[in-house]
Amino acid sequence: MTTVQKWTGRETRMLRHALRMSIRDFAEHLGVSERTVSKWEAGRDAVQPRPEMQAALDTALARAGNEAHRRFRSGLRLADVAELRQAAAHVQAERNGDTSTADVTAVFRSRAELSASLPADRILDGARKVRAMGLSLNLLCQHYPDHRWRQLIEGGAQVRCLFLDPDGSAIQAREREESFPAGQLAALTKLNIETMLRVRDRLSGELRGSVQISLYDETLRFNVLLIDDLCLAQAYLPASRGVDSPTFVMRRRDSATGLYQVYEQVFDSQWERSRQL
Repeated sequence: MTTVQKWTGRETRMLRHALRMSIRDFAEHLGVSERTVSKWEAGRDAVQPRPEMQAALDTALARAGNEAHRRFRSGLRLADVAELRQAAAHVQAERNGDTSTADVTAVFRSRAELSASLPADRILDGARKVRAMGLSLNLLCQHYPDHRWRQLIEGGAQVRCLFLDPDGSAIQAREREESFPAGQLAALTKLNIETMLRVRDRLSGELRGSVQISLYDETLRFNVLLIDDLCLAQAYLPASRGVDSPTFVMRRRDSATGLYQVYEQVFDSQWERSRQL
């Protein structure tokens, strides 16, 4: 079942749309005034309903039917991505006939900037297919709690995590390149692998196959996160730590052009050469 950690005007509006209610009907449904609902929606992320209304919204979502839940997840996930910075650049690329990068919807200069605009719960909640490769996969393992993973997988999600081998030579080379003490990145990666193994082990038997974990030991080039039709790709730059590297956000298009397919092929190729745990 879909859950919301903290309701804002953004989620409230998505719920109303998912329930296919007018502002008047939705206000009556919650027992508040139309003006209150309009105020929430106009404030988007900057407005949070009072605690008692947070509970009322939780109840309204819990009582919604399966189709409403599906519409809510679909509307929430990535609703803002198409409106993020560089939308104008996207349109201009289309006008110029340049479709090779037209699926790029945003660029963030650092991982902190990415996390502030697209936190883990916003991009992962409601996902059906999650594929990730990189070094330690901190976004998945440190910013998304175990119980949320369980809910996601019990809801039908399929997850593949591809970690850099903590006992391999490639991670040692990266530690030297980023000037980390020997073994520091390896220890973090082992911790994150244990996190995902714990998530998998706590699932019921038939669901454990929904979580696949693999290792690779090759030169680290990209951190790639594919969540349904969304792709976050971060290049590892020489002498620059991963948290300081830019991240590109892409959304898969109907056509075969664009960068989403490029990074999807990178993931698939690396996965085929990996060692599963």
